Amino acid sequence: MERHNITVGEKPVVSMDIEDGKVKFAWKTSLLKKTLDHAIDKCVGCSLCLPCPWEAITLGPVQETAAGRIEGAPLVNVDPELCTFCGLCDSSCIFNAFDAKYEGEGAINDFVNIDGVHTIDEEKCAPCLLCAKVCPTESLDAEVKVEWKKDLVKYEGEESAEGTIKIDEDKCSLCGLCELLCPEAIKIFWSESAEPPDFRPAVSIRAIDEECDYCGLCAKICPDEAITVECTKSSPRTIKDPKISGELHHNDETCVKCGLCAQVCPYDALKVTKPFSGEVVIVRRDKCDPVGCHNCFNICPVKAIHPTGTEEKIDISEHCLYCGACEHSCPYDVLEAKRDGYNVEELEKVREWEKARRLFFEAVIGNDPPKSGLFEREITVLAAERARVNIREGQGWESEDGVRDKAMKVAQRTLNLLKSSPRLTLQVERGQMDKVVSKIKGPPKESQEK
Repeated sequence: MERHNITVGEKPVVSMDIEDGKVKFAWKTSLLKKTLDHAIDKCVGCSLCLPCPWEAITLGPVQETAAGRIEGAPLVNVDPELCTFCGLCDSSCIFNAFDAKYEGEGAINDFVNIDGVHTIDEEKCAPCLLCAKVCPTESLDAEVKVEWKKDLVKYEGEESAEGTIKIDEDKCSLCGLCELLCPEAIKIFWSESAEPPDFRPAVSIRAIDEECDYCGLCAKICPDEAITVECTKSSPRTIKDPKISGELHHNDETCVKCGLCAQVCPYDALKVTKPFSGEVVIVRRDKCDPVGCHNCFNICPVKAIHPTGTEEKIDISEHCLYCGACEHSCPYDVLEAKRDGYNVEELEKVREWEKARRLFFEAVIGNDPPKSGLFEREITVLAAERARVNIREGQGWESEDGVRDKAMKVAQRTLNLLKSSPRLTLQVERGQMDKVVSKIKGPPKESQEK
């Protein structure tokens, strides 16, 4: 059997450091090292890690950061003196702001985590540019190739055509395919980022009539049926159907599975299961000031909250993650995030102690842990066979189990002495146990013989 040199009473060394935008905590002994990294730039100041059973995590300056008064400060604080490096915060954080790891013989780094699911149906995906343009975490990268219109339309002689082209901007999703096909005749005015509530990735789209020969390929390629082309006259020509190729790349590490990409996809090629189910309730709309205060808009990691410009003041989009960042950023307690369910991927090997992690997940969605504590376990102790004691002759004990009988006699004698001797009782209260023990033992054997 392998032996380990263990220092009896070894005290773990706990340290904290800041490196590359991460607060790095470490707990180390000669046999085991536990680390917890907190990425400040990924943390949004939500409430998912706050049910920490050790009360080691507290909120930082979320309101001040959302208001722009503070930059770069940790939005949650971890107390290394209280933290047990259990990794529960890592398991519940859908933004990958925490990373718990263990090093040592038999260390396990595979745990149940709350997370959503993002899938791409490659047969349905065109692909186009839309999902990549609207993704709030830039987790999608669309590699799209469309044959150019000038390579598909061939004239036998002089190039000439007459007709009309119209683009219905209400129908247009601004997927970008038509511009890739014919950049000379179609111009999309892209914006830096897609904004709520419609998340249109561009300001507008325009057809340039003087550059259009009304071949109709843009209408054929449009997934929204937003383009109408009518050719009234043209010189002899041949027109080939356009082909679209490419691939949509998904970064699962940065994706938070909000589902916005699936909502805007014109091909129904994306399916997303969110990490949590629930709702954000506006509980004090009268206190909301979307003109002077933009805290919830600024803090939301997926831009799910937006002003309405009406008496409703604000609205929450369908792709909300229910993380609670908006609730903590609001100085007037206008919002309340409610979670009623969570999604986890089951491990191949189920471990008994993972039950505690499930109890923590219940606390994250607002359910109370058991009264006996978060880490309640059922422990069954099997009765062992009673040890038999060999009795030497002359001891005078009443049974073979003499140890038990002798202990019972000493206990009975002690009770009798305390009842009959107030002085002995006083000595017990004063802690004068030497005198008490001497009295219980009785006079020495020699004096008894006399």
